Amino acid sequence: MGFLILTLVVVALLVKLSHWQWTRGVQKAQHLAQFDANQAPNSLSGMVRKGQRLALDGQFRPEFAVWLDNQTHQGQVGYRLFLPFVPSQQPSPSQQPSPSQQPSQWWLVELGWVAAPALRRLPAVPALASRYQLSGFVDTPSERVVLKEETASHAWPARVQRIDLKVLNAQLTTLNTQWLIRTETLMDVTTPSRDALAQAGITPVWQPVVMPPVKHYGYALQWALMALAVSIGAGIWWYKTKQREAV
Repeated sequence: MGFLILTLVVVALLVKLSHWQWTRGVQKAQHLAQFDANQAPNSLSGMVRKGQRLALDGQFRPEFAVWLDNQTHQGQVGYRLFLPFVPSQQPSPSQQPSPSQQPSQWWLVELGWVAAPALRRLPAVPALASRYQLSGFVDTPSERVVLKEETASHAWPARVQRIDLKVLNAQLTTLNTQWLIRTETLMDVTTPSRDALAQAGITPVWQPVVMPPVKHYGYALQWALMALAVSIGAGIWWYKTKQREAV
């Protein structure tokens, strides 16, 4: 009886893991579909929502660079670079979070990954032109577990363990505290044929999802097959035990 109870518990756990992986796959697929549905770039003239692709013209404020620490790419340690971006076109008054907001609203833009120099120094902020054409996706900061909460005061450039827009807004009051932009393409308006990210030595690494849905479906199938194997093995053992008892 004890073996039967243990088998039922193990099978139930494996089925639950399979269902969880399948659910995660469905969620990831829906998330990707949301991004795919926003193929045409939009401006700030309408309502902004997560997953929306924006095409903006404006300039960066490199003196307020934010470096996200402990970021690896192809086995190399580095940082993700975030810079405030001031669009030439600003949202209409109805889109402003509050009447007290200053006229120029800044967006925090993730540019990409930069290798870390030796001795834990921050990389130099890449030299930037005065005006860029930016295409990217509206998103929210990723959730990261940190051992120590960020303070509301930063030296610039700032080294942070996670992107907290409200904390950054405590010093940059013009910063949009709801959204950030993940860069897709960046072009210098003076040389639009060149990739400004590659010129600056920045590697785009952001993806809408880290693990694609198909992997989650594969893991779900593995857990389901394991549950089936355990069930069949237990059934065979139970059948042989009953046969021995009958003899």
